Amino acid sequence: MPAPPYPRSARLLVVLASLFGLVALGAVQALYGPAFPGLMERYDVGVDTVGATVMAHFLGGFASTLTAPLLLSRVGYRPTMVAAGSVATTGMALAALAPTWPLLLSGAILGGVGFGLMNVAFNLLVTRVFADRAAPILNLLSALFGVGAIAGPAVVGAVGDALVVPFLGLTVLAGTATLLATRLPSPAVETPAEGSRTPWFAAIGFALFYALYVSTESGVANWETLHLEPFVGASRAAFLTSLFWIALTVGRFLAIPVAARFRPRTVVLVSAGASTLGLAATHVPAIAPAAYAATGLLFAPIFPTGLAWIARVFPARSERIVPFALALAALGPVATTGVIGAWADAAGTTVIPTALTAIAASLFAVAAALAYATRRA
Repeated sequence: MPAPPYPRSARLLVVLASLFGLVALGAVQALYGPAFPGLMERYDVGVDTVGATVMAHFLGGFASTLTAPLLLSRVGYRPTMVAAGSVATTGMALAALAPTWPLLLSGAILGGVGFGLMNVAFNLLVTRVFADRAAPILNLLSALFGVGAIAGPAVVGAVGDALVVPFLGLTVLAGTATLLATRLPSPAVETPAEGSRTPWFAAIGFALFYALYVSTESGVANWETLHLEPFVGASRAAFLTSLFWIALTVGRFLAIPVAARFRPRTVVLVSAGASTLGLAATHVPAIAPAAYAATGLLFAPIFPTGLAWIARVFPARSERIVPFALALAALGPVATTGVIGAWADAAGTTVIPTALTAIAASLFAVAAALAYATRRA
């Protein structure tokens, strides 16, 4: 395995900047929901309105993810990451201090734009700086995202209606990542050979892969509580759902040495197959809570290791394919959530394990097809 092309100091700086950026990203995506009651009281809006904060955040992230390839190719990594951090910092400061509802939504949009672009740029920079050793670091980044996702709601719960505190905390994290970004290495964007074409068929395959991944992850997060409630009660079911996120985060830390030893496609295939079996076990009520938690552990390496897989298969095109795949992946839950909800409404919540298992099995099938199609790469 070739040595990473950058000195140790540069690699450590990338990891340090990623720590602040990815913890903040995980926290902001997880805290809006717990902050709904405080936001409704602060701005005198109803439950039908407060969800617009989440929509604004994700729409901003979707837009910036799609524009990432253009920005990286035109201005390079360092300026893109400094701009992303600056926009995210501004958005969180505005969200913390906004005196009116429209200004809060503006902060949420800016935060989504900045953090979305930061997410893509950090992950791509790791694949460039760490080269063939990127998979374990990508798992570390995803684990840091999980730490933020666990910490964000916890901080909201601790401060109650004083929502200025978590948003100012996010401002500090994003601002620190921005300052560190001014010293990050800025590799030239890889350029495919003249006359070659981007393999859009494979790119669409990886986009479908990530859409199914996000659908499975969000499906468990959104539907586990409803499935378990008749067996364990509402409060315990909600607690068990939080265990899924904790297991997912712990699993990514545990996956770091695994990803360093095995090929990315091997890790992805084994994880996808094992997590499908884990979700199949949730059909049995007596073991369903443990099966959901085990699924979080087994599912953990798929997202970050998949990025390393793309970088290995398409080293000169990952800066185009990764943003495309991640942007379209956000649309996965849009399609699957409605289907699961309609099915559960018609047939009862006992169909939830079947729906989730079917999505996970589809993820495994797409991963297997991609492994076969790219086996010579």
